[in-house]
Amino acid sequence: MSTIGTTLKQPRVFAHDAIALSGLDYPINTIATLTIVDGGSNYTAGIVDSTAIIGGGSGAEVTIVVGAGIVTGATIVGAYDGGINYQVGDQITLSQSGSDENCILQVATIVATTPWALGDPITPMPSNFSTVSYWNEKMAYTYTSTAQPGVVKETPGPGAAIYVGVTMDITVINEAATEVEYIGVNAGSFLPVSVLSVVAQSAGTLDDILTLY
Repeated sequence: MSTIGTTLKQPRVFAHDAIALSGLDYPINTIATLTIVDGGSNYTAGIVDSTAIIGGGSGAEVTIVVGAGIVTGATIVGAYDGGINYQVGDQITLSQSGSDENCILQVATIVATTPWALGDPITPMPSNFSTVSYWNEKMAYTYTSTAQPGVVKETPGPGAAIYVGVTMDITVINEAATEVEYIGVNAGSFLPVSVLSVVAQSAGTLDDILTLY
């Protein structure tokens, strides 16, 4: 391609699907309550991290009550520690140094999905977490943004390319977890980078931005 072609033509973008930000739910699916399947052994009361056994959720922290090393009660630590992407019936195990790490808890109830808003993570399209993994599975990305200072958010895999329907400046979170503003993005433009979140836009509405998968 000539220098002129490289300068003036936009990169081609291939996608399987597209959805407007206004129609994109952010599937928080945070754990609300848990039941005990197996109390395990050699645990100590306190805050414990969890690992998924059944399901694709991640990030939950649990406060446990223990009797004779056996977990007898389990509650979510706080509002932001119920993790994301859990489903009712998913199972987790608790990881604690000195324990046998054999306690199994089951998700009883979750916090419902909420509409997407600027600053929320752009997550992969829905899938059956218990049987199907993402085609391009990666480790989870965590980040903060100026939209909600001090709040750490997580998206469980790659983000999405962006299509912009009106001319605007647009601030996004890239896969490096950095917040970047793209100035003067023209109407009808594709932003061919993997974006984890859209933080702000200078014009238009959420209907004017499509995420491409």
